[in-house]
Amino acid sequence: MAAAGLVVWCNVCIFLLALLSERTCSTQDKEFSPGATESDALKLRNEGYTSIKTPSYSNEDEWTYANSGEQVDPKKMLMEGINLQWEARKLISAFRNLTNEEMGVTYLQGIYDSLSYDTTAIREEEVIKKLSKKLKTKFQNYLDILDAVKKRVENLYNFHLLRPITQAFDCCNLTDYGSSPENPFYTNMSKLVTCDFLPPHLSKDAFNPGRNLTEVFKGNQNGNPQLKWQLMWQYFISAQGVHNEFPAHGVRENCPKFYDARHRDVYVNTLQPQTKNVVLVLDQGNSLSSNQLKTVKAVAKHLLGSLSEHDRVGLIGVSNTIGHPRDDEDPCVSNKLVPFTLEVKYYFEKFITEAVKQDAPTNHSLGLETAFRMIRSTLQEHENQTIKEDAMIMYISRGLLTSLTDAKDVMEVIAVENGKLGNKVVINTYAVIGDGKPVMFEKSFLENVANQNFEKYDVQSRHPLPVRPGQSLSVNTTDSLSTSVGTFFQAFNRSIEDRPRFSLPYADQTGAGLVMSISQPCLHQGKVLGVAGVDLHFGEMVEDITYFQQEVFAYAFLLDQHGYMVMHPSLSRPIFTKYQPMHTDVSHFENYEGFERVKHMILSATEGRTSLTVHAKENTQSNLSLLPDGKTVIYRYLWKRIENTPFILVLKVAVDSEYSGVTNAPVPNSLLYHRLDLIPHNTCMHLKQLATLEASTVFLSASAFTSPFEHLNKPENKKDAKEVVQSYVAYLGDDTKLIANPGLKPEVRDDVAAVSRINSQWLQQFKKSKLNDYIVRRYVATPSGVFRLFPGGLIEKKFDPTKRPWYERAIENPGSVVLTEPYLDVYGAGYIATISHTVYEGRPGGKHSSSDRIVAVMGIDITMRYFYKLLREAMPHCEDKNIRCFILDNKGYLVAHPGLIEPSENGPEEQRHITRMESLVANDILHHKGFVEKKLCNSFSDRTIQRYYHFNKNITGVLTNMKHGEHCVKYQITAIPWSNAFLGIVNQTCNMMKAFCPCSVVDRKCLNCKRMEQSECECPCECKLEMDFCTGDLLSDEDSNPSCPRHAEPVSLVTIPEEVKAKLHQCVPTNCGDRKTEKDCFGVLNCEWCVREKDFNTLLKKPFCTNQNVCFGGVLGAATPYGDQVRVVTQEDESILGKTTPVGPVAGGIMGVFLVLVLGIYCYRHHVHRTGHQYVTAVPDTQVRMSQLDNEPEELEPEEIGTGHTNIVLATFDTPASISPYRVNPNYRRPPAGGDSDHGYSTMTPQDDSEQASMTCIEPLITNKDRINKYKAQQYIGTRLPTIPPPPQSAHRRSRSTSRSPTPAQQGGTLLPDDICKPPVSEQTILPQDPHCVIAPVTVHMVDTH
Repeated sequence: MAAAGLVVWCNVCIFLLALLSERTCSTQDKEFSPGATESDALKLRNEGYTSIKTPSYSNEDEWTYANSGEQVDPKKMLMEGINLQWEARKLISAFRNLTNEEMGVTYLQGIYDSLSYDTTAIREEEVIKKLSKKLKTKFQNYLDILDAVKKRVENLYNFHLLRPITQAFDCCNLTDYGSSPENPFYTNMSKLVTCDFLPPHLSKDAFNPGRNLTEVFKGNQNGNPQLKWQLMWQYFISAQGVHNEFPAHGVRENCPKFYDARHRDVYVNTLQPQTKNVVLVLDQGNSLSSNQLKTVKAVAKHLLGSLSEHDRVGLIGVSNTIGHPRDDEDPCVSNKLVPFTLEVKYYFEKFITEAVKQDAPTNHSLGLETAFRMIRSTLQEHENQTIKEDAMIMYISRGLLTSLTDAKDVMEVIAVENGKLGNKVVINTYAVIGDGKPVMFEKSFLENVANQNFEKYDVQSRHPLPVRPGQSLSVNTTDSLSTSVGTFFQAFNRSIEDRPRFSLPYADQTGAGLVMSISQPCLHQGKVLGVAGVDLHFGEMVEDITYFQQEVFAYAFLLDQHGYMVMHPSLSRPIFTKYQPMHTDVSHFENYEGFERVKHMILSATEGRTSLTVHAKENTQSNLSLLPDGKTVIYRYLWKRIENTPFILVLKVAVDSEYSGVTNAPVPNSLLYHRLDLIPHNTCMHLKQLATLEASTVFLSASAFTSPFEHLNKPENKKDAKEVVQSYVAYLGDDTKLIANPGLKPEVRDDVAAVSRINSQWLQQFKKSKLNDYIVRRYVATPSGVFRLFPGGLIEKKFDPTKRPWYERAIENPGSVVLTEPYLDVYGAGYIATISHTVYEGRPGGKHSSSDRIVAVMGIDITMRYFYKLLREAMPHCEDKNIRCFILDNKGYLVAHPGLIEPSENGPEEQRHITRMESLVANDILHHKGFVEKKLCNSFSDRTIQRYYHFNKNITGVLTNMKHGEHCVKYQITAIPWSNAFLGIVNQTCNMMKAFCPCSVVDRKCLNCKRMEQSECECPCECKLEMDFCTGDLLSDEDSNPSCPRHAEPVSLVTIPEEVKAKLHQCVPTNCGDRKTEKDCFGVLNCEWCVREKDFNTLLKKPFCTNQNVCFGGVLGAATPYGDQVRVVTQEDESILGKTTPVGPVAGGIMGVFLVLVLGIYCYRHHVHRTGHQYVTAVPDTQVRMSQLDNEPEELEPEEIGTGHTNIVLATFDTPASISPYRVNPNYRRPPAGGDSDHGYSTMTPQDDSEQASMTCIEPLITNKDRINKYKAQQYIGTRLPTIPPPPQSAHRRSRSTSRSPTPAQQGGTLLPDDICKPPVSEQTILPQDPHCVIAPVTVHMVDTH
């Protein structure tokens, strides 16, 4: 009976479980069905449907391989008993818990659903009219300043004619800069005076108005409050080479050469703005000495530096053969003159630098004939066409001929070739002389070439028009080339146009970032006095374009009249651009089919509008697309030329797009601005950030202000800054709307009010959350630049949340849980990863789709190890032998993987790609069609083609090995639903893998740039982007790829004074030392489970939990990226100390014996000297260092830091090696902290890195206390380590003799031991060493027996 009853109960239980399972599965199918919308999923979760059960196997279609066409037995989908899709759904449930509960997405979405909105169509005409008017006003302000300087110079010249104005104040002798913290110029300067650069051999009566221009310069600087911090440099360059500049500033090194080259291209382009056709011919024959060759190179580089982007240039190196730059890549360079872009300048200067003397005489005829041919092929497109433009050949040579008849041959070539061009070619010659060699004949020959003196050599001119003589200059020095070779343009004999000239943006030589120059000639009755100019901040000029905010449906860009792009959304903000930009044609940024027609219309008409239809396959550029990928859309281009400038403003708008914004949002009850340094609010230190736990703080990025540049660059003192902050808070919290706007954009106030209501939710969640140990911070950002953060913290004002990877990727994946690969947190949390999620514009009923307008992006930073902790908890089999589990994003970068958390010599590495970490898996998944696609994009800022991967997040099945895979390695990958991530598992039972992905360990270059096959695995890499120098187009049509996204902007930490930090406690104490198990320590904020000794190999006998700066990456004493590592006593040291407890008695006995021996030696020596009548010079109080009297045996092993010591008592006071604060492989090029993916370049590094250390100086007789004081500068704690590691030690044994050389201290680092152990000074008595003697420092007093 009992057995029968048991059977009945079992059947009943099975029946009930079946019913429950059926109900659960049906509910789950509804929740996770591929066709369900995100709102449906959120609604189901809110109703309580959050449990995840094993999917039913009845629907076999769900379990087929993606795009394989093969039905698979569901049981084969299990690996080690794991159903990967089930585990993926468990993970998304955990991620959803983070986004909904911890981040508060559903809460904030409900807030936005309750708000009202105002929707209007984008008024395109009004927008472009407003933007163009602001640009015109800015340019006009600078033109007025320039005109004031020009008039002042011309007026002063009238006085100069009556009484010479010559007083000078040399910039190179400027020492007292009068600089202050309120200095926007990023260099040492004085705003009180104008300084001058005076070239050598300047006439004593030369016009120098510098000191008399100071008042005008100062008036321009201070007269217009709007330009006070925008105007950079004001200057005047005279025709005699005098350079006046304000504010006065000096250069520490090579000052004369710096000023000699400064603004030379501006000067020449102002006086001769027409396109100049120039060919430089460089003599490389064997007649040149080494000094003469250097002079040739210097002259050539100086001439190139005087040209602009609008000139056309050719370059020839001649001996008995001809050489050109880039001969093997672009045949255009050897046949035609090319526009002198920055890229061309780089190649030409590289060619000049690498030029060497050839072992052959110079064939002058060959060089000049080639130059004429290049000019003719450039200017004469068709046979017998009349040449309308002038050209010039600049011949830099010694002028030595192999025979007297060569001169006639050269003149014959000139007559014939110039005759074909209508005698329009001018020849300038530069005779390099020196080395004491006779040069009279050579100089005469080059003069005749410049004058084209055919009659002297009985040569007939081939054209009826007269020749135009050029200049012939002798050059024997590279000093002040501007006054010698810099007047080459005068040979063009063009009339001077008295109107302003504008430059393209360029990197200022003083380090002030990107600037633009506006210049104008100064004339007196037609005579050129010089050029007046102003340099202005490029960032200020284009701020309205850079921070243009009209949703994602519109953006603006600026180009010049030749089609060069000046500013575009795919370019980095000027404030982060420190290097010379590569000026690129607009068509490479707007690379759509049919844009050439649009470009022609923009460059032809003063203003206008036109439309362009972009098909789905073209609409794939992440930074340029205004709508999601794969949609066909019509773009409307509107443009307007800025009056009195060469620039054109263009507005691009998606047709029928609308703009909407929150209106009348409730004013927040309390508002805390992020400037906790000005208005303290129960502050604490959140790791390295000044913070508070009482509320979230509001930060306004530059895009939230009507004048972003002023906000970023205007100097502030504490009092003024506090008043400004109070005005922000008063305006944002004003419900009466009577307080004046302090300079914020209209939409900012409503955005601040809308996101402020998340504050209470975050505070409540922080109090009850069980995940506070793993969560670093929570935040939300709006498109207008409003950023709210908890814990509230101080943020550097250049920060822009909308330019961060977590924000941009959330925009790319609306409605999804978006994971960002690990990166180094600048605020001190170590390596973290971010989960972000979009918030939609409110709708009645809360029903949303991915096409809804995005009003905010929320994010939460979590420790990198916590992601792997989630993985281990969801899939315990991940800890089994031979099993590896991982999470990767849709670009292939790993978010969680055992390799990211394993202790290593280099510490954790960010942005590791699957092609590096799981090469076999990467090789295999490339054969799954439709899952992974290798893509290309062009980075025009550095002229590279980037290769990267895109993973299809819409796969519905599980991928596993194809037939060609390794038999001992099995893997499975599936998409984590409603996210941009994938879950993978690998079962590897052997170590013999044949597959690998090629990755360069030297640089970022692809190993094979000639081909790219979709099925061939390689790490993300880059190839050189080849441009056609003649046309500016791509050299190969195959390189026509979308433009790459802009680089991620770096994040900076606001430095807090040490005395302030010392008074503040940590906001979130994690009590690492109290955590006794790995499970309790793993992934906790600022905690590390310490498992390895500092040699990176030896396992600790007893692992423990400690702070990150003690055991970074799980390695005791490892250097941290922040340079704040703490040196601790290792377990090995403790064991040694434990064995030496009876040190006191032993040391006392030794010291007693030692003193007896010293006394005996003294008596013995005193006796010997008295009986021998020896005379010894007494040296009172001689101090001989014991380290110099080392009597240890020879051939000692070099000591490792913290290991075996001769004196074990002093082992714990060992001096640490001076090493880099961030131990990284020399070949490893890590992007800025917190930066975006580098397309996998950080994966191309060797695994090992040699340990470098320096020998410790031991002074056994120094007491412990004295020793600590002596080596205080060497301790780890509180010491900033050098940024350059010391040189490695020799592998050989070395003697401990006094003759060894000390190791120099590293620059900027701490004092090294060998600096303390200096060789004895000459006055010290050096006693002979003997291993059988005991030597002590004594003072010997002698009496002269005579």
